[in-house]
Amino acid sequence: MQQVPLERVISTSLRPRPSWPTPEPRWPFPELPAQLSFLAEVDRQIHAPQLAELSAEIVQSGRWRDYVTVCEEYRDYRLVYENDFIDVWVLSWLPGQETGFHDHEISEVGICVAQGAIREHHMHLHASDTQHVMGEGQTQQGPFGYIHRVEYEEGAPAVSVHAYSPPLAWVGQYREQSGQLLRLRQPGRTRLAPA
Repeated sequence: MQQVPLERVISTSLRPRPSWPTPEPRWPFPELPAQLSFLAEVDRQIHAPQLAELSAEIVQSGRWRDYVTVCEEYRDYRLVYENDFIDVWVLSWLPGQETGFHDHEISEVGICVAQGAIREHHMHLHASDTQHVMGEGQTQQGPFGYIHRVEYEEGAPAVSVHAYSPPLAWVGQYREQSGQLLRLRQPGRTRLAPA
């Protein structure tokens, strides 16, 4: 796959690293290109396998490149499309950027890597987390309640497409406090950060 050169992507100005949580991206984003008009045809809630297929179709179209935005301070993302049933995002990843463990509350998720690679971790009770690397064109799906942590693995930048249904209204961010695991409910457009 063709790499998106860093000089072609939108970059935010460099400032001291912000404390968590960081601000939401600026809205609105560009109109939906004709090659992605199939997104507007989604007229019902869909499940993780179909969301992964939808993300892969966006990757195969190449139009994800129009939505790449990079920030060295924090993992950045742009909204591709949303309606009452789905929302679709392009996420950009640089070295050291990750989400921390989180869930998507009632939303299911389908992910496809467009460029580079990301590493996904799964939380386990009484055992170390398991992990795997997702490279270009690979997909992952998660049902509602799916708990994972995602981080940069390789690419300049790594880019992934994430589709959610219903739209990602809330996330649960997991934190450890005094030996207890806490779930912090956050708006779905909050920039997730490690603990």
